[in-house]
Amino acid sequence: MRVVVEIREDAFRTPKTSQQIAEEMRHAATAFWVARGDIAPEAVNDIAAPAVPEDLAVPPPPEKEGTLVDLLLSMPDVGEDADFERPLDYGRPVIEFD
Repeated sequence: MRVVVEIREDAFRTPKTSQQIAEEMRHAATAFWVARGDIAPEAVNDIAAPAVPEDLAVPPPPEKEGTLVDLLLSMPDVGEDADFERPLDYGRPVIEFD
C-alpha cells in the first residue's frame, strides 16, 4: 500500500530530503500503532524497514569499461592550448661541470 502525505517545505526548521521525511514518518507511524495496540511488537521491523525504491529494483546499467586515457580522450576539446601552457621548470638550477 502506498500513502501520499503532502508537507510544506517550510514546515521544518532545517531542510529535509523526501527520503528523510518518509523514513521519519514510517518510524513515527510504527511507534504510534504499537503504542495503540494496532500491530504486534514483532511486526515493527517489517513495517519500519524502508521500502526498496522502484528505480533500485531494476539493475543498474553496466559501467563502461575503459582506461583513463579513453576517458580523457572522450572529453570535449574546449579552450585554447595557451590556457594550459606552463613553462617547463624542474625546480633545480642547471649545474654545469668543468
